[in-house]
Amino acid sequence: MTGDRPRDEAPSATTPGGLGDLTPTVQAYLMAAHHLEAAGQSVTPGALADRLGASPSSVTEGVRKLAAMGLARHRPYAPVELTDAGRSFAVAMVRRHRILETFLARCLDYPWDEVHAEADALEHVVSDRFVDALDGFLDHPRRDPHGDPIPTRDGRLVHLTDIPLDRVPEGGAGVVTRVSDRDNSVLRHLAEIGLRPDSPVEVVSRQIELGIITVALHGRAIPVGTPVAAAVRVRVPSGEDSADDTAGDDVRTSSRG
Repeated sequence: MTGDRPRDEAPSATTPGGLGDLTPTVQAYLMAAHHLEAAGQSVTPGALADRLGASPSSVTEGVRKLAAMGLARHRPYAPVELTDAGRSFAVAMVRRHRILETFLARCLDYPWDEVHAEADALEHVVSDRFVDALDGFLDHPRRDPHGDPIPTRDGRLVHLTDIPLDRVPEGGAGVVTRVSDRDNSVLRHLAEIGLRPDSPVEVVSRQIELGIITVALHGRAIPVGTPVAAAVRVRVPSGEDSADDTAGDDVRTSSRG
């Protein structure tokens, strides 16, 4: 029972109750903070408000609640920082969300532009046991339909080395690793032109002043708007690795040193 836990001890993603100890709002805040961290952005109340579509005042109160629960640290005018417990919960929520997306796409034939919203609705009501059973049923998928890595049950998460397609130089080539699921219209367009994870792609020309990048994809030259290209991430040979100069994919736990 959660009442047996000391009052000043944050709940753990691995203790009885787990994510069920947290309200849907707290779960959503943790996921939003994790996604901002993963994107290399400062987790400010303003960034959280934008990500969650919430008012600044409600986010300020939400951050106070996270801090009181021992899930985040926040000082005035400083970014929000998840604690180890908060990050553990956030990664567990990411796992839950991406496994649900994978189930919806693979088993129920949901289009990839619809799985995100449906998983958002489901992730707050399913149990950890159900998610683990679903993971086994799906044979432990490593990526969701958009190419994002799925954390393991013990919180390990592969961090991909990739760059946005709009930053690949002219003549550069690579393989699509993942696409952003923030804009459904972009996802529908990418599906129409066949630009999906694991697709080989080459940048034929860049007309930045016109906002167009032409790519070679499946034997065709296809113009892609730069906002669409920015939503696609590509693994390129290390010599072409633009500004994201890292050595390769690595696996990290939800707790950072």
